[in-house]
Amino acid sequence: MKIQHMGWVLAGGIAGMLVGSGFQAKTDKYGVVDLAEVFSSSEFAKTQTDSLRNLSTQRQDLLQFVNTYPVLSAEQASRFRELSVKPQVTAAEKAELDKLKATIIAQDKKFKDLQLKAQPTPEEIASLREFNDRTQNMVKTIDRWAREFGDELSGMQEKLRKDTLDRVKVAIQEVGLKQGYSIVYVQDIVPYAANNITTESLKAMNSKK
Repeated sequence: MKIQHMGWVLAGGIAGMLVGSGFQAKTDKYGVVDLAEVFSSSEFAKTQTDSLRNLSTQRQDLLQFVNTYPVLSAEQASRFRELSVKPQVTAAEKAELDKLKATIIAQDKKFKDLQLKAQPTPEEIASLREFNDRTQNMVKTIDRWAREFGDELSGMQEKLRKDTLDRVKVAIQEVGLKQGYSIVYVQDIVPYAANNITTESLKAMNSKK
């Protein structure tokens, strides 16, 4: 089961939204901002997009490996997942993961070789049964992992979308206050206005670390 890449953009729910109403000014002064442009072009959003893409790729690679070599024992599967999804692994953990992969690949080859034997020994028949059981269990495990990964990435995507949008709104408010605007409208409401603060808002967004 594949997990789609989290190529995320500004989701619905902001069209028609007023941003930064309540700016203090002696006379009414109105501005407009392209909220989607500030959101999608910000360095923060690009960083989060890369992070989500890397996490998705990491989990896809994990699922592809166990789908190709589905002969893991329950203990191997648990450790393989734990090491494979760690954000950062130590040199020792990487060596352990590489060794585990090699062991799993060797097991898969043994399983396939046994399947071709015309007259397997009782011990080999027992190994065949064990590998068959492992394979059947991994089919269920892979399906469960795919669902869990999908839910995990969807939750992260939504959280990062909200975090980015919150930062965008703060940046717009800062520019609006500094330049004395009473209200800044989202460009979807006001397609044109002389006082467009999109560029300034993007700069303010990118200035925050």
